[in-house]
Amino acid sequence: MQVIRNLLTTVRVKDYYPTFSRLKTVYRLLQGKGAYKTILLVQQYIIINDKNNCMKKLFIICFLNFLVASGNMIFGQDTVRQIKILKGQNYLNFPVNEANKLTRTQIISEGKVVDQFTIKLATEKPDYWVFFDATPYQGKTISVEISKTEVAGGGAFSNIAQTNKSVNKEANEDRTRGLKMVFADAGFPGQDSVYKESARPQVHFSSRRGWINDPNGLIYQNGEYHLFYQHNPYGWPWGNMHWGHATSKDLLHWKELPEAIYPMGPRDAAFSGSAVIDKRNTAGFRRNGVDPLIAVYTSTGRGECLKLSYDNGRTFEEYAGNPILKHRGRDPKVFWYEPGNHWVMVVWDMERTKPMSLGQQAIINQHLIYTSPDLKNWTYQSGVEGFFECPELFELPVEAASGTSKWVMYDATGRYMLGDFNGKKFSINQHLKQYDYGGGYFYASQTYNDAPDKRRIQVGWGRGITQPGMPFNQAMLFPTELKLRNTFDGLRLCPTPVKEINLLHRNSKIFENKIIKSNEGLSVPVNTNALHVIAEFEKGDATQFGLNILGSELLFNDLLGEFSTAVDTTQTTTVYTKPGTEIFKIEVIADKNIFEVFVNDGELYYAVPFNFNKNGKVDVLIKGRGDTRKSILKKLEVHELKSIWNND
Repeated sequence: MQVIRNLLTTVRVKDYYPTFSRLKTVYRLLQGKGAYKTILLVQQYIIINDKNNCMKKLFIICFLNFLVASGNMIFGQDTVRQIKILKGQNYLNFPVNEANKLTRTQIISEGKVVDQFTIKLATEKPDYWVFFDATPYQGKTISVEISKTEVAGGGAFSNIAQTNKSVNKEANEDRTRGLKMVFADAGFPGQDSVYKESARPQVHFSSRRGWINDPNGLIYQNGEYHLFYQHNPYGWPWGNMHWGHATSKDLLHWKELPEAIYPMGPRDAAFSGSAVIDKRNTAGFRRNGVDPLIAVYTSTGRGECLKLSYDNGRTFEEYAGNPILKHRGRDPKVFWYEPGNHWVMVVWDMERTKPMSLGQQAIINQHLIYTSPDLKNWTYQSGVEGFFECPELFELPVEAASGTSKWVMYDATGRYMLGDFNGKKFSINQHLKQYDYGGGYFYASQTYNDAPDKRRIQVGWGRGITQPGMPFNQAMLFPTELKLRNTFDGLRLCPTPVKEINLLHRNSKIFENKIIKSNEGLSVPVNTNALHVIAEFEKGDATQFGLNILGSELLFNDLLGEFSTAVDTTQTTTVYTKPGTEIFKIEVIADKNIFEVFVNDGELYYAVPFNFNKNGKVDVLIKGRGDTRKSILKKLEVHELKSIWNND
């Protein structure tokens, strides 16, 4: 009855939409008692406790009768189940069958929707189980509400498989059967096999359950690297965008935490963004001496918004002044600009236009730059055309050029421009240059704010590198450190694996100064699919030289200036010329289904899928006519890699 009391104290007859919403909440909460009993309970309370406002009384009683009479139409034949969460029950578990259609679902506590999502609810034996973090609701009764109304399928990424290989092929039967299978427990089914699954990457982060994409909110705070990310906790394909969360002390071993940011409504999703610490308390958010971790993200139903965490990112609270910016775009990257003593936001936008001939207007896809003194009030300053989503802007020193630095602006594809930045405007010095040479599997990367030692550490998403048949999908690429280097074709943004990778090395084998001929190569047996391989060649007169790693061939054709990779049945070739030096370096991180290549300390970089039967060895080889042609293997390092999921 407390919900009804709240309803009656706030409802106004003129305020039809809020009244309708509140009455729907009452209907849902009491629906399990039966429609007739619902009417009697509410009517009885109104008659006894609200004697002075006949119009309000008549309005509510008539409206509630209408709701019950037409409930099937209004609520899509919703079905509700109440579940008491006992002490120690941290998980509310949902069965998933990938052959079924999507079911719209809500979790409600004390009259408030705490999460809403679509899920392929199993009605018989599940393919796997997913979960909602029930820890904050122990000792309370929560309601799980499903709708029998069908939800249209589909995904955001047309080039990524959106359907898992289902184990079971059951029909889309009565969804109430799936609702009856939902249960609370201290763990979740399959928990004992997490991180041990046959297709689980062993040195690349992936979530325990569900789809992941863009890394978000990368920040270092109190000795922890925070990795927030786009997450569908309830299924294998894209959808239900939350902010997932994991932390690490060393950028290698990750501890997955409960969801950090939830959608704010049925038409909302928590899209990408960044995180900052307001060390100067410009926003006035400091509380009891604690500067909160502030997430700045796109709430698709509202605009750019703030969330505040006073417990190192474990829980977040809403900023009452949201949204802080409304426009047609997304993905704010925010940082403090010290020379100007203000905040900078770079955000992708597709709202502004420019004139065309014949009186037409063209939409500009661009990165906009805003500034703010306090994270709350933002002023537009300038824009840079030619970019897509997930913007980044940061300063890097130029290697071997003391005192020289450039600002780097890039988007989700990794294409980047170099220039100067005065805190309000980015002036281009070097136009778009390609970053990824692997066909788009590198995507939506972000760099860490406040990383120690002033390193520019980047994490990208391994876009489209799928794990069919698994209860999880997609992974992050290995963390890299970015450098800006003068090369044969101008300045290049060069990634290399973070130095912490050395902590994973085991069973290392090192070879030096080996002459490699067409009939005199080198073969190194290995006992794992997770490898870190570094090879340095003196090119010599070999037409082609390179490596074969677990069955994947990487070759440089010195005659044509081409670098090629053959992974399984797919071969890619990139024009790449490196004059002026005889030393050629190839570095590779190989995992169960991910292959990352760094040529000449990142001058050439790409990631590709690595799904095929491996041959258990690393070969050094040359190709070309004549047995006398040769290269010198200056150094070869073959390191087997320990799993990031344990400390063996």
